[in-house]
Amino acid sequence: MNRDAEIFAEAIELPAAERPAFLARACGDDSALRERVELLLSGFAAAGRFLENSPVERPSAPAEDMAGGVIGRYTLVRKIGEGGCGVVYLAEQHEPVRRQVALKVIKLGMDTRNVIARFEAERQALALMDHPDIARVFDAGATETGRPFFVMEFVDGVPITKFCDTNSLNMAARLELFARVCVALQHAHQKGIIHRDLKPSNILVALRDGTPAPKIIDFGIAKATQGRLTEQTLVTGFDQFIGTPAYMSPEQAELRELDIDTRSDVYSLGVLLYELLTGRPPYDPKSLVRAGVEEIRRIIREVEPPRPSTRISTLGDADLATVARLRGSAPMQLRSVLRGDLDWIVMRCLEKDRARRYDTAVALADDVRRHLRQEPVVARPPDTLYRVQRFIARNRLVCASAAAVVTALVTGTIVSVRQAIRATRAEHIAQAQRTEAQRQREQAEALLTFMLGDFRAELKKLGQLNLLDAVGAQAMAYFAALDPQKLTDTALTRQAKALTQIGETRIEQARYAEASAAFATAYDRAAALAARYPKNGDMLFERAQAEYWIGFVARRRGDLALASEWLTRYRDSGAALVALEGKTFRAQRELTSGQHNLAVLELDRRNLAAAQTGFLAEKVSVTEMVAANPNDTTLRYRLADIASWLGRVAEADGRYADAIEHCREISSRIEELIAREPEVARWKFRLADSHFFTAGALVALGRRGEGAALLAQAETALLTLVEQDPKNQSWQRAALNVRVHRLALLLAGGETATVAPMLADTRAKLEALIAAEPNERIFTSRLAAVWMLEGRLRHATAGVDALTAAERAIALSEQLITENREDNWTLWEFAQASLLAGRIEQARNQPDAARRRWERVIAVLGPRATNSNEWRFLDPLAQAYMLTGQTEQARPFIERLQRFGYRPIDPLAAPLLGAAP
Repeated sequence: MNRDAEIFAEAIELPAAERPAFLARACGDDSALRERVELLLSGFAAAGRFLENSPVERPSAPAEDMAGGVIGRYTLVRKIGEGGCGVVYLAEQHEPVRRQVALKVIKLGMDTRNVIARFEAERQALALMDHPDIARVFDAGATETGRPFFVMEFVDGVPITKFCDTNSLNMAARLELFARVCVALQHAHQKGIIHRDLKPSNILVALRDGTPAPKIIDFGIAKATQGRLTEQTLVTGFDQFIGTPAYMSPEQAELRELDIDTRSDVYSLGVLLYELLTGRPPYDPKSLVRAGVEEIRRIIREVEPPRPSTRISTLGDADLATVARLRGSAPMQLRSVLRGDLDWIVMRCLEKDRARRYDTAVALADDVRRHLRQEPVVARPPDTLYRVQRFIARNRLVCASAAAVVTALVTGTIVSVRQAIRATRAEHIAQAQRTEAQRQREQAEALLTFMLGDFRAELKKLGQLNLLDAVGAQAMAYFAALDPQKLTDTALTRQAKALTQIGETRIEQARYAEASAAFATAYDRAAALAARYPKNGDMLFERAQAEYWIGFVARRRGDLALASEWLTRYRDSGAALVALEGKTFRAQRELTSGQHNLAVLELDRRNLAAAQTGFLAEKVSVTEMVAANPNDTTLRYRLADIASWLGRVAEADGRYADAIEHCREISSRIEELIAREPEVARWKFRLADSHFFTAGALVALGRRGEGAALLAQAETALLTLVEQDPKNQSWQRAALNVRVHRLALLLAGGETATVAPMLADTRAKLEALIAAEPNERIFTSRLAAVWMLEGRLRHATAGVDALTAAERAIALSEQLITENREDNWTLWEFAQASLLAGRIEQARNQPDAARRRWERVIAVLGPRATNSNEWRFLDPLAQAYMLTGQTEQARPFIERLQRFGYRPIDPLAAPLLGAAP
């Protein structure tokens, strides 16, 4: 918006008598500017309401329909949608694959510069995003007449509200589906894209493997918050609404383009949630349409909508019965279900002041899921009574006989503090009791800090963290009942550290949900301190620790979007610490750690060049820090860790010899640490991990004997550690991971008799671990690998149900792929199992079924392998092309593998890839 339009837009909001004074202030000495604005105001006054009620009935333009036509390699089947500037067709793509797609093309009569620019923005916005719940863009171009079009994933679904009502989804199912939409939208926001037109018709839902799966579509009026989406100018006129009024945020109604950010989408999500809960949006769409532009703006900006529970209470009996039935509830119960958390969550989204809304879409999703877990939500005042109520709701059996919630932190140490709140007639006695209770609480917390700090460090060295299980559980219950806003600085500091230590212990045991809860509570304490003392480096440091751990757990659980959000916060806190206290050791360490974690995320996303640049920059900084602090073993370990990550980058890039060199550096550095601190279990674990990684690179080069020896050495070391601490699931996971790779080598060598009992034992252990921690993606991925190997074993020995075993592996891998939680190994296991299943079906004279299996491998791995040197992609993809008779398509991948010196493990793959097994 230019300066004339800005001043004009503000002036028309003022009474006529106040406009001259306003113009004098706004225009200053610029008489030409004032003259132009006054001319606009004169035209506005003369027009009156002319444009709102045209006296001429104009004939509507004939509907455009290009169905049956051909655009490039696409045949238009039928029109399936129409928006403000584009028409969407169901189309058939002919090459290089046959599939149904959605093709959107500019409408006739809409080829203006602004519309084309907006269309270009939509095309570029979609191309930036890669999320299973956001419709993907496949292609783009222009028709013969020069009209732009783009081709995207065809979503055969219905609007989210219609889906929920048609299937009578209960409140919990609706909320979980809504939370998934929020997480998908967060992905778009992190790519710098604001949707700006979120509404039910732009969120389609269909059943995917029997589970409701949403797809966000139509980023047609998306605004880029980072960078330029098009070389053309994307302009929104000052009097042009962008969005749908019923779902429009107050800042959109202000018509100020620069004031719109991701929180505008959070507002629209709140409207959507309101409708999912009550059956209607906060403002009646028909009433808004009849109101006229200025009244619409006033309503959205000024009128507070009723809370969902209040709206429900105003419905007639028939409407209430219908709304309740569609949500699996009784009419009398529906209002009570909405009252409380859901009211608070929705109304926080609908705040007129965007600073009071949720900062991010994922924060909204987190609060919704807290409600589903009956945990405290952040959308309402977290008073102590409310926290206690939620604790009791989650622990009814534990609390059923309790007259009060009293938590003991350490047996024999915490004395009941009920005396501090017991009614008494003498105030001075009560004050004395409160003082004594406070003293006892501080003593208890000091002891707790010691146990979770110095004592925990010693137990960790010995691998005996399980001894602190009871202490951690009691401490979490105690801290959950406290309001951080009412705590002293000392208490906040002590509790933040203790909670972080509890979380670290839970991570060692792979109890990620409990770890997340501990770190979130630690962040509440640390953030409260940092807000009180913004110039205090210690407070900033403690907040950064909580940010790091929240991001760490999110990455471990496969949520890269959430991990990126928190680890970016952590990196920024490190930079703020350097700015605050200079290049102190602490500040440099935090900043380099922040940079390291973002480099790891780049590797997760397969951005190898960016990852390597990040790790090399980190190595320079850490080497300087080691030179200044030669006895710091943590810093020395970081050099080994950086070598490990550089090795992973090299392997993913096909540079196996470089990867092995990095492995040698890792082993050398860790052996030095073991010599310095032989009692530290962590160094032994890291050395075993180094052996495992080195073995992988050796096997890829065909040096199986050396790789097998290192795997056996690694497994022996890890099993010794597991014996020391059976509850340490991180060590169990690593040991089982090594076992799976050993089994793959043994099976490739024909040792079927040895493999069979080991497979059964490994499968049983993994299933037990998954039952304890369902969200640990590595356990699920490894179980898929075990089933794939079971299928190979049965196929090689002519055993029964080989196909069933392969299909179980496929199902487990597909689950992670669908949830966007896959890693390279998951994709490898999926592809291997699919190739095996196809071979089995081909042997059963089912060539069509086999071909579908192999084509699915091509569809999943093809986009990932185009610019990748990852052998876990190239090997199965080349096999799939060869098995489907596409020799020419397979050739570049085979040549790339041979150039790297790669040798396949699977004997069945060797003939296809032209390599000796």
